Amino acid sequence: MISLELFKIPITCTETITYLENFSQKATLLSLYQKLFAEEWDKSKTPINRKTHPNCIYSDREIEFIHLVNSKLFPVEFIDEIETYEEYENIVILPQRLEWWNDNFEDLEANEKFLLSVVGNGYSLEYWEEEFGFKPDYIADAENIDFQKLVKICNKFKTPIKYLVPSLSLLDYSTGNIWLDTTYETGYWWEWSEENVLFIADKWQEASIILNQFEELSDWIKVSIANRKKVVKIWNQAAI
Repeated sequence: MISLELFKIPITCTETITYLENFSQKATLLSLYQKLFAEEWDKSKTPINRKTHPNCIYSDREIEFIHLVNSKLFPVEFIDEIETYEEYENIVILPQRLEWWNDNFEDLEANEKFLLSVVGNGYSLEYWEEEFGFKPDYIADAENIDFQKLVKICNKFKTPIKYLVPSLSLLDYSTGNIWLDTTYETGYWWEWSEENVLFIADKWQEASIILNQFEELSDWIKVSIANRKKVVKIWNQAAI
């Protein structure tokens, strides 16, 4: 069904501005569809102006494009509700994980609590035996850790412990990646453009690698007390 909104003539100045902004956004999204997914665009049988959902700002072809972005490039935050949106949305990047400082520490995963405790943001040593199955004699303060040295030590291993530094950076929101360092206070909103889409897609690929590394290390930490002890040993070895 072609929406009658497409033929509605704006009357007021505000309506005119809104109409032009929406028209510009529509043109941008359809142009991006053609450039980024040329094969899918050529194969699509969806009429450009068809709107199955009358109250939705997006045409079916625009929705088609955004679903392609979500499945092939990076997650689109509003994808599940796109058919109800009455205004165009920018690309939104929100936190991919719980903000541990704003949530109940006890609700975190065991591996997260362990790593945060290693760097001094979790349990004090008196609770380690109960929580992690052992109590170290000593844990170096994070301010005394030479992280370049820590990287070199970790890189000597073939086990997932080699991912310790990027995993700690993930928990510290200091990876340098927009997907992983974003908090609810610093959420990013990006306009739809070819440059932005390609940049964000590249950063999502990078973020996916770090997230997978974190999961590998997390599973390894859960396996045994010996593995957890090894993390502490390596951490202390990197102290200045």
